[in-house]
Amino acid sequence: MSGLRTNIGPSSTKRRIATLIAIIGLLVVGNHLASIWPRDVEIAYTVDAHVTGIAVDYLQEGDGVASVRFKQPDANRTVLRHMVRLQPGAYEARIILYSSDGSGVEHRRRLQVPAPGLNRFDLKEATKRSE
Repeated sequence: MSGLRTNIGPSSTKRRIATLIAIIGLLVVGNHLASIWPRDVEIAYTVDAHVTGIAVDYLQEGDGVASVRFKQPDANRTVLRHMVRLQPGAYEARIILYSSDGSGVEHRRRLQVPAPGLNRFDLKEATKRSE
């Protein structure tokens, strides 16, 4: 029986330490990736019935990172929804509402990603430029 080798000893300890370091490394990398990984953000725009189109640009630190355009096919539909994929962080939504005469009014809203649930931008009766 003295010829039997056990799995306990210096090499076993080294394997356990290496495994622990690998797990910690994976957790650190995974945490970092989770903080920068893009997320789907659901946004709803509530507008007046006279709005015929919307142009939205999502800006981060002044740079455009995503955009969406809507044409209002139905005057009875005053809530427009969409999903946009954004990395976590602070954004500014630059929104231009177009009326039937072709004129547009610009508005700006702040958006924080991630945000739980539906993000709502109420633009009803928005007749002047917002701050």
